[in-house]
Amino acid sequence: MFSSPVRLPVVCMNNINWSTEVNRILRKKGFNVQSFGTGSHVNLAGPGPNLSLVYDFATSYQQMYDDLVRKDRDYYMQNGMLHILGRSQRIKSQPERFQECRDAFDVMVTYEETVYDRVVEELCSREQETFQPVHMINMDIKDTLKDVILGAFLICELCQLIQADDMEDSLDELLLELEKTGKSFLHVVCFY
Repeated sequence: MFSSPVRLPVVCMNNINWSTEVNRILRKKGFNVQSFGTGSHVNLAGPGPNLSLVYDFATSYQQMYDDLVRKDRDYYMQNGMLHILGRSQRIKSQPERFQECRDAFDVMVTYEETVYDRVVEELCSREQETFQPVHMINMDIKDTLKDVILGAFLICELCQLIQADDMEDSLDELLLELEKTGKSFLHVVCFY
């Protein structure tokens, strides 16, 4: 049985765009939500193909924002990165790595299979102590502002259905029903 409200993190690679937008929307709906990244560092797209900007997870969103403004305000304004960092810092002060979190959750949501694999691997590598189940769900979403917002509303709908009907036993059927929206899901249960 899920706790009420359902405790869930949303996890992406850098804890910048997808996870913070879903965090914002779910929080507005009253969910107990956190957001994380799984990367070893925060990587932001730079002005060229092999010119990514690398930050430590301890770097605040404000520090990243200020750095991008110093480097090329117009470029990062045009590509939306300053908007994304501004939104992220209204939610929390800095990105967080999932691997450093020891909180227990009911449901975890990722948006990319490689992130899903990293989270499942991390959970399976930990010593099981309470044997509390956690449902890992992945929904593939393009990492664009538009797709992230649409995906966030679908994840919100999923979470509302889970919480409203205590869907733990029939979560697979619910995910199959939601696949009619054109999105595909992965689902596995791990244990703490």
